[in-house]
Amino acid sequence: MPLFDAYVAIDWSAANVPAVGANSIWMSFAERKDDEVRLIETVNVSTRAGAMAKLRQFFRERLDAGERVFAGFDFPFGYPVGGAEAITGEASWEALWSYLARNIQDLDSNLNNRFEIAGRLNRDKLAHAPMFWGRPEFQDIPGLSPKRPEPYPDILPEKRMAEMRTARGQPVWKMHYTGSVGSQAMTGIAQLEKLRQDDEFKEHIAVWPFETRFADAIERPIVLAEIYPSLFDITRAGGRPVDADQVETLSQIFAARDVQNRFASFLAAPSDLGEDEMRVVLGEEGWITGLAQTQPATGQIDGSDAETRARRLDYLRQPDRIYEESFRQIREAVDLARFEEEAHELVIRIVHACAMPEVADGLTISDGAIAAGKAALLAGKPILVDAEMVSHGIIRASLPHENKVVCRLNLPKVREIAARDETTRSAAQVELWNDVLDGAIVAIGNAPTALFRLLEKIDAGAARPALIIGLPVGFVGAAEAKAELKSDPRGIPFITLDGRLGGSAMAAAAVNALAKGLGSGTGDDG
Repeated sequence: MPLFDAYVAIDWSAANVPAVGANSIWMSFAERKDDEVRLIETVNVSTRAGAMAKLRQFFRERLDAGERVFAGFDFPFGYPVGGAEAITGEASWEALWSYLARNIQDLDSNLNNRFEIAGRLNRDKLAHAPMFWGRPEFQDIPGLSPKRPEPYPDILPEKRMAEMRTARGQPVWKMHYTGSVGSQAMTGIAQLEKLRQDDEFKEHIAVWPFETRFADAIERPIVLAEIYPSLFDITRAGGRPVDADQVETLSQIFAARDVQNRFASFLAAPSDLGEDEMRVVLGEEGWITGLAQTQPATGQIDGSDAETRARRLDYLRQPDRIYEESFRQIREAVDLARFEEEAHELVIRIVHACAMPEVADGLTISDGAIAAGKAALLAGKPILVDAEMVSHGIIRASLPHENKVVCRLNLPKVREIAARDETTRSAAQVELWNDVLDGAIVAIGNAPTALFRLLEKIDAGAARPALIIGLPVGFVGAAEAKAELKSDPRGIPFITLDGRLGGSAMAAAAVNALAKGLGSGTGDDG
């Protein structure tokens, strides 16, 4: 028997201003009356707020009539495997939807902050793999590059399994230019999550395939699903944007298949998905309505993907297995017995950051250093860093109290201090740490002068940090600054490394090791 009584197909837009015509929001509504399909209307709405208001009214009317509705939206409902966990600390589509609903600001005028959120995620949550890219050239968004970076990060997949089966599927990380589904996903998911949490509708809505387990549990009267109009042959009416023809065609295709009792196949699970793949699709990535019925299992991939597939070599790709194997090799290569057990995680991560097991021989972790660092994080104390690269490497999701990461290197005042004192900017910024130094963690991974200046200030009576991670790198001063810390730590717990080696990656790895298990994230991706 048919599953639904009414059908909506929506072509979304993430525009920053009200817009109509091409590249704006088009909505088509159809209904099934016994064995007949009737097109109700196809409309062009200038704002997302207006579109959601119209959709709510349509749902309200159909619920009052005791009817069931299928609503399809042409943006991804999830990110590639690992994306949700990297962003929220949970491998869950619900956590991702909740995060976007809380953080995307989308005014009734269409003005929204999607580019700022993408840049912030690259800086704070995805510093190990800044996946988002694309923005208008005139907008300077920290952390968000205007074009696709080369080389592009490969720690997280660029596409979901569903996109890999389509001819022209775009990655959700793409925020600007033609096919920028990333912007549509951010604004669209945020709006749908607010709809899901609306007291009027939340008991009536299910999100396919996550909550329906594909076609196994389609009981609720309103089903929200992801659609991809390019899968279908579109009837062109002429004289209007293709988006309008696409949604009008799809709303009627869905209704017609339901009349024939064939729509359930569009919502059924692909027969070739393995158990692990099914778990990923239902837990994180989502799927596209009708994809298994309109595309072969291998997908129709474009030329660049086809070339990549043809040249694919034999190597580990899964992030979890890569980390597991890396840490196994480190444990075999490093004598961890000379360190206290509570320091093993930190030693392993520092070695992992540089891929040099021999650095463990020069590591010094003072008594109480691990405990002092963890206590400072749990107390909500800030982390003071000497370089932006250290800041970018710290996994914010692992921090227990969203601890502030403070880098004041680029403040205008720093240049003035550096010129006055004839020193580096890294050392000059230490002069601006007075208000945050007491009880903080200091992580120095770049500039020996910053470590020297920190020790000078402590000698002069400055507030005392809870822990000093002294890992500056370089030919001039690095070995000497670390030797000074090691010989006279001023009674402060410390972590350091003999000689010239060090670096921002090691300093960030040390912080991530301290934070592991304390926050909402696992800390396993840095």
